[in-house]
Amino acid sequence: MMAQPAELGAVLAQARADLTRTDVSREQLHRHLARLVPAVENLLAHAEDLTDLLDQARTCPVTGLPTRAAWTALADARLKAGPAAAVVFADLDAFKPINDRFGHHAGDAVLAAVGQRLRAWCASDGHAGRLAGDEFVAVVTATPHLPRRIERLEAALASPIDYEGVSLTVGASIGVARQDMLGTTDLSALLGAADAAMYQAKKRGRRGR
Repeated sequence: MMAQPAELGAVLAQARADLTRTDVSREQLHRHLARLVPAVENLLAHAEDLTDLLDQARTCPVTGLPTRAAWTALADARLKAGPAAAVVFADLDAFKPINDRFGHHAGDAVLAAVGQRLRAWCASDGHAGRLAGDEFVAVVTATPHLPRRIERLEAALASPIDYEGVSLTVGASIGVARQDMLGTTDLSALLGAADAAMYQAKKRGRRGR
């Protein structure tokens, strides 16, 4: 059983006091060690468990991508480190009908495939993440070739996904905010601009349909 903090604190305090004494016996010190070593071992094991839980909390179990908090930390560091980056916001189209018709397992299969494709798309120079639901984000280098690259991402996300012999297809409305155009390293501002651009793209798509 793991020692409680108060109990362990009392043992440490007694050991610390005894170590300052010149008349302490080896037997007394041995008794302190016999109590301290198991307690420290338990604390280390508990710390490892907490680290594992933190890693799980920072990773989406469906897509394997960083969650909002984890991606935000990665993106913020990337924006400050340079070179100039772009924030990409992608919201899936026609995802709800898949959940409604085929069930949440099919929806999870779609989300997992989208996560893999987005991760592969930005693996060379950026980080992908899942914000929530069917909203995905990425931060990549803002090169002159970014528009063409976004077209490739749209095509990749729209490719059919096989689920138990059924071909499932979603699209994605994508918005982009370039750091070099907005002149800021503030992630919230860039994410807000990318979200607004995504919303405009989604409205254009609805008019087209």
